[in-house]
Amino acid sequence: MKSIPPRRTIQPKISTIPRNKSEAAEQLDLYKMVTKRQRIQQELEFMEQRIQLLRQQLGLLDHQIENTEKTIQNLRQSTPSSSQSATPNTCSPQNTTTPNKSVKSSPFQTFYLEY
Repeated sequence: MKSIPPRRTIQPKISTIPRNKSEAAEQLDLYKMVTKRQRIQQELEFMEQRIQLLRQQLGLLDHQIENTEKTIQNLRQSTPSSSQSATPNTCSPQNTTTPNKSVKSSPFQTFYLEY
């Protein structure tokens, strides 16, 4: 029979072992708090930069939306007769019941492949 070696106990991390109250322990705690504070400040600065970038992008999009809406309004005002004349032709009942001949004279050619 094989003998099973005894399991080793996992050693706790140094930071999880309670330290005796000493000046060195307090210095270590201070160091940990200062480094955590610096990391949080850097993260906050990064978030502020990201917010500023997102606001700039929103402003640019708002400007583009306004320009596009103005262009649409100008196109509506400049060509009202062409849009009204095109609407009845596209909704006629004859087009829905009879096949469209332009589909047959399509520039595309259909071919079949056999495997």
